[in-house]
Amino acid sequence: MPTVTVDPRRCEGKKDCIVVCPERVFAMRPTEPTQPWYIKLKVLAHGGRQAYARDPDRCTACMKCVDACPEKAIRVEP
Repeated sequence: MPTVTVDPRRCEGKKDCIVVCPERVFAMRPTEPTQPWYIKLKVLAHGGRQAYARDPDRCTACMKCVDACPEKAIRVEP
């Protein structure tokens, strides 16, 4: 089963992963309060929310999310 992770230091919340994922692995949530101010500011420009793997067990490792993410914030490992 693949492991899906979203790097909160890179994700800007543009939602490309949500759009392309056929298995609906991803969802959006507010930026974690422990994030540095510059990360929060960057994410605020796109609505103040970041992607996360809500249901990683559904991942089939199609890699569409990795290809779609402009920030290269998503990793899928076998």
